[in-house]
Amino acid sequence: MAHALLIGGTKGLGKVVANDMSLRGDTVSIIGRNKSDFDSDNIHSYGVDITDYDNIRNTINKIIDKNGPLNYCIFLQRYRGGGDQWSGEIETTLSATKNIVECVSSGFGDNDNCIIMVGSVFSRYVGEGQALSYHIAKAGLEQMMRYYALNLGKKGVRVNGIMPFTFLKEESKEFYFNNKELMGLYEKITPLDRMGATEDCSNLIMFLCSPLASFITGQNILIDGGMSLHWPESLVRNMNGI
Repeated sequence: MAHALLIGGTKGLGKVVANDMSLRGDTVSIIGRNKSDFDSDNIHSYGVDITDYDNIRNTINKIIDKNGPLNYCIFLQRYRGGGDQWSGEIETTLSATKNIVECVSSGFGDNDNCIIMVGSVFSRYVGEGQALSYHIAKAGLEQMMRYYALNLGKKGVRVNGIMPFTFLKEESKEFYFNNKELMGLYEKITPLDRMGATEDCSNLIMFLCSPLASFITGQNILIDGGMSLHWPESLVRNMNGI
């Protein structure tokens, strides 16, 4: 049995990862703005402001005292608005991650240890619907992942990232199911002929958070069903049936 700490895991992908890890027998501790509504014998949640460093440090120490040393730490948090967007994105995505990594790096056990940073394709691409601050924060997160992979490797801690493309989440399924044309377009231009699902992201996280990935570190893995393989001209032709 392993002990996983999820940062921002009370809904969406985090909820799926927590349940998957629980099903394989791991102890799961979740830190989010609010406690989750799905606590169980081996899922424990804590409502904490992750930008409050003293509070988060005290909470993590309590979690380790209660549930034992960590094996995995997974960052899934997102800035959800309120206040200045630029400072909010930087504090939530970068400053909080840095502070928590430095807090937990001495709290890992003797077995398989890994940190996962869930980023975005917008660390490398520009999306019209996302703010500059989001792009900058995700690009910084990718470089932070590499930095810690290099500097924590000697301590037996692997550090990797994942970059999900657009995928069907519980909270977005209704939108796509009600917009069949848009969903069909995604399926048409994706080599694997379907949209990604939350489970696809969770499956990769589960693999990376296991001894099967014991020689993988410093990698930011794109989950897009092959979408990024398209040459732009080919993509335009495909979209227009040419």
